[in-house]
Amino acid sequence: MSASCISEPISWLRLERFVLDGRDAAVAIHVASCAVCSACLAEIRSDVVALPPLVAPATPERKPWFNWRWVVPAMAAAAAAIVVLVIIGREPTRHEHVATIKGAGEVVVGVVRERAGTIRRDVTTFLPGDRWKVVITCAPGPSSLWVDVAVLDAAGIDYPLAPAQLSCGNEIVVPGAFEITGSAVNVVCARLDADGIPVREPPKPGDPGVACIMLSPERPAPP
Repeated sequence: MSASCISEPISWLRLERFVLDGRDAAVAIHVASCAVCSACLAEIRSDVVALPPLVAPATPERKPWFNWRWVVPAMAAAAAAIVVLVIIGREPTRHEHVATIKGAGEVVVGVVRERAGTIRRDVTTFLPGDRWKVVITCAPGPSSLWVDVAVLDAAGIDYPLAPAQLSCGNEIVVPGAFEITGSAVNVVCARLDADGIPVREPPKPGDPGVACIMLSPERPAPP
């Protein structure tokens, strides 16, 4: 009997995009517990090879039969039209660590890692013993913002910090710290609400009022 996906299979195109940028936290959580989709991801990674550079064949020089003075204005007009179409039709890029909250505007969620006394704000990998804090950045204003932090992995969901009410500013620290154990990908999500303590429902990247960051296990350095 063939194996099947534990829920809804991840499309091949979405898995290929995950191999390229690794930013889809929902895919990371799914493949951590689904053997079928994990095998597909491994197959895609094994198929990624470097292609040799293409060599364009030499072509004899030909004299143009038209006058460039007529063509250049037409090409410029066409290029301008293409640029306008691209700008109008382009969908805005969605960042999973950013959420827009009514009453607070755009809120950026970040993490801070402490390892053996060294503080880093630019990393998303972990080892056992690392301590993590969550920070938020939003435009200062008269209203405050409630933040509830959840940590998700293939085994389930945990709420390591108590909900906190914070005033907006630059990298405002959510009180408390936590550690991550195990060797699987974890996703740290903050549910945000300007009106009151958020309801504790399992968050997902892309949910309204939710901002998430994926943390990946790091291989220990050889002795």
